[in-house]
Parts: sequence; structure tokens; C-alpha cells
Amino acid sequence: MTLRVKHKRVLTEIISLILILLFAYAGVTKFLEGKMFYNNIRNSPIFGGETIATIVAIVIPVGEIVTSFLIAWRRTRLIGLYGALVLMLLFTGYTVTLLFFTNTVPCSCGGIISLLSWEQHLMFILVLLLLTILNIAISKPIEK
Repeated sequence: MTLRVKHKRVLTEIISLILILLFAYAGVTKFLEGKMFYNNIRNSPIFGGETIATIVAIVIPVGEIVTSFLIAWRRTRLIGLYGALVLMLLFTGYTVTLLFFTNTVPCSCGGIISLLSWEQHLMFILVLLLLTILNIAISKPIEK
């Protein structure tokens, strides 16, 4: 194994670990604080309504937890990274819409992320989105 391949594997593992922690934490937190997450989704200017809020309040945390498990196993990592990419793109779109097109900005974030402004949220998400894309790009050659 060349040094370059070894560095790629280490970088892939580090980025994967960051994403696993992020999605596992986010999914579990949403389940533990389910009522607050549901209420924020229900009161959202984008998802308003009980039916959509109920669906989103279940699908998003389950998707985050499943994604973290898929990334954790090397065999399913690439599928998990694509799942992470989809979730990150959805959240980026949601954040951009809230920031630029609505007056109300609900937040159900937990931990240190709740201390971020929405502009800082957007920057944080964009960095994670770029890391996810980088991880997909360098994982493909390694998997072959």
C-alpha cells in the first residue's frame, strides 16, 4: 500500500467519523427531544402542517441514524456517504430558504450547534457538505 493510498484511507476514516458522530448525535437528539423537533417542524414556514410535520419528524431522525450506521461499515460506506450528501443538501436548502425567504427561523438544534446563528449554521453545513463530497470522491478509487 502506497503512502498516498494510506493517507486517503486515514482522511476517509476521519471524515467518516465526523459524519457518523454528527448524524448519530442529530438523530438521537431529535428522538429524545421529539416533541420540540415536531413542534419546530409543524411551525416551520416551509413544512407547516401536522401531517407533513409528523412524517418529517420520523423520517429525518431515522434517516440520520441509518446514515450513520451505513457510514460506519466499510462495505456500505459509499451508500451512507451518498445518504449523508442527500441529507446535507436537504438541510442546506432548508437553511437557505429560511435565511433568505422567510421571516420566521425556528431552530431545534441541540448542544453547541444551538449557539450558532443561522448564518453560522449555513457555513457549518457547507463545510460538512464539502467534506462529504471530498469523502465520496476519495472513497470511490479506494473501494475499487
